[in-house]
Amino acid sequence: MVGVAGFLFPGSHVDVLVTFHSDRATPATQIVLQDVEVLTTGQNFEPDPQGKAQSANVVTLLLSPQDAQKVVLAASQGSVQFVLRNGADRGRVNPVPVGIAALSGERTPPAVAGRATAKLSNNEGYVVETIIGDKHSTARFE
Repeated sequence: MVGVAGFLFPGSHVDVLVTFHSDRATPATQIVLQDVEVLTTGQNFEPDPQGKAQSANVVTLLLSPQDAQKVVLAASQGSVQFVLRNGADRGRVNPVPVGIAALSGERTPPAVAGRATAKLSNNEGYVVETIIGDKHSTARFE
């Protein structure tokens, strides 16, 4: 896991990201957890009184058991990074994987950007919702 250049302090909030590396697909980065509180950095429970950066090899996060499982799985599947949050930012986003094409400004490939789901509702047929980027469409099939 990678810290943020010694500026991770107890009480900070971070987003946890994982970059998946696979022989079958191009690398992609996904937000795993958002707005997670840092409990300790190294063996420090309090930030440096002068605000100086402190290097730490270990960061302890405040996580539920389910979130801890996500971090452990993410660490086994790729490299995990922490992104420091603005102190006033408690917002959440709907995470979408980011691939290499996004770095050059290219459109995200359909395999990453779009998905389709089918639902069966009360034996009235199928409803298929298609999401591509910010566009949503729904089709009903009897």
